Amino acid sequence: MHRTLALLLALLIALSFCCGCGDDENVIKGAGHSFSYTLVGNPDTLDPQLAENSSAMTVLCNLFEGLLVLDAEGKLQNGVAESYEISEDQKRYTFKLRRDSYWYQAFGDETEAEQPFGEEAAVAVTAHDFEFAFRRLFDFNYDAPNAAAFSCLANARKILDHSLSPSQLGVKALSDYELEFTLDYPNSGFLLLLTSCAAFPCNQAYFESTKGRYGLDEESIIGNGSFSMKRWLYDEYGKYNVIQLTRNPLNHKVKRVFPTDLNLYIEKTDADASKIFTTGNADCYVSTQNTLISRADYHAESAYSLTLGLIANPDSHFADENVLGALAQTLDRSAFPDGAPDILPASGILPPAVQLLNKSCRDLIADSAYVPYNPPEADRLYHKALRKLHIAELEEGKIMVCAGMMDYGLLHDVLLNWGTELDMHFSIEEVPESEYEARLRSGDYVLALYAVTGAYHDATAVLERFLADPYLRCKERAAVRRLLERAAAAPVLSDCVELYRQAEELLLSDYCFIPLFYKQRYLICKNGVSDVVFNPFSGQVEFSQAKFYQS
Repeated sequence: MHRTLALLLALLIALSFCCGCGDDENVIKGAGHSFSYTLVGNPDTLDPQLAENSSAMTVLCNLFEGLLVLDAEGKLQNGVAESYEISEDQKRYTFKLRRDSYWYQAFGDETEAEQPFGEEAAVAVTAHDFEFAFRRLFDFNYDAPNAAAFSCLANARKILDHSLSPSQLGVKALSDYELEFTLDYPNSGFLLLLTSCAAFPCNQAYFESTKGRYGLDEESIIGNGSFSMKRWLYDEYGKYNVIQLTRNPLNHKVKRVFPTDLNLYIEKTDADASKIFTTGNADCYVSTQNTLISRADYHAESAYSLTLGLIANPDSHFADENVLGALAQTLDRSAFPDGAPDILPASGILPPAVQLLNKSCRDLIADSAYVPYNPPEADRLYHKALRKLHIAELEEGKIMVCAGMMDYGLLHDVLLNWGTELDMHFSIEEVPESEYEARLRSGDYVLALYAVTGAYHDATAVLERFLADPYLRCKERAAVRRLLERAAAAPVLSDCVELYRQAEELLLSDYCFIPLFYKQRYLICKNGVSDVVFNPFSGQVEFSQAKFYQS
């Protein structure tokens, strides 16, 4: 009898504990896992206003939370914002912020009570943090790569031209928890822009305390997201490079963070990342290769979020517009060989995963009219180029490609066609990603296969990224930007379709980018992994809701 009563009492205590403790990792199946993932390349910086590469974007979306976020279906959800209102003329956005979003820094030798941004301090994110972040984004000293995307903000274009001070930007903290954006013209994609890393908040006091090191090392990083920085080890010649993130305990109490921590290994190549994943040392893997998706122990999601095309070094003979025009008009994309299930022939810039009116952009804007197949005209342009360049024939065109981007057998078939039609000869030079990027920067290439995408599934995001890209030297930038401004101000999205078509056509008109393939990007995970949020455009992988359990 006594033993039975004791067991019943123990059971009741256990049940009451489980029901009353929301942090018990066993309450929700799959919670409490320590996730591992591999970054290809070290982040260029973890300063959200200045970061560019995909490794940085993945780390930042786990360290920070913006006013708005995109969920797994690409739909807008509130982040730090509690609510927002849009004026009737769509040029004023007023946000009310949550009062329970907190800054947190895990690193440091101080005791918890001594940490200025520790759990005891509970420093809340305010509207002033967002105002300061946008001032930094437009600060003349930084030349931030993503500032132009926010040119719809009041006075932004004059600030970008250095005609006005960044203090006159149309972003204002009305109070600690009320933020106002004023636009020069309506922008239907403005809310999407606010989900990007460049729109993440920045605490001015912390930023100034880092004395120019903000975002560059583990001691100079603070976040308001699901995780906080614990360790950032990187030695270009070292074997163990990793970023370790741990839960932000303050925000975990408000919005549950299911993993306990993240180990983000830093490797040099996609092949290295693939090896770590297939040997079982990482839970997920992002790739443009489809070689692993048929395995029974993995599951995958993907989208046609990339457009691959040819660019020429401006100092080479191949940069002549007549040479490029000849190459473009010798492409019969309807005759591209089959056999690559994750590749489609491309004639446009916008990849099929871009959404317009809840449909693929390619369903609404047929790209078949772009760059027509016209061999006689191609031949005429080619010989015109030879006369202009005063040469009898072009040298061999060596095309630099990034290892792991795709199966280059299909590209080889395209090159053979150019040889047949124009008597031009090409070869493929496959190089590691780090070398590929370094040679693009230094100009050490003749031709390159280049990927175009955006920050998310929006036509303007892709086209704006195209305009800002230093390797895509389109002569029609000003005209295209005017079209994008008109599209952003259009009262209904259906009015934008023709404007996007015109913008795409203009960008293709001087052949600064010759589209070849639409390509899928994959998130591949172990079976048992769920609720990882994947952005196939930026390549970001966000883990706050991720779970893992054995079936």
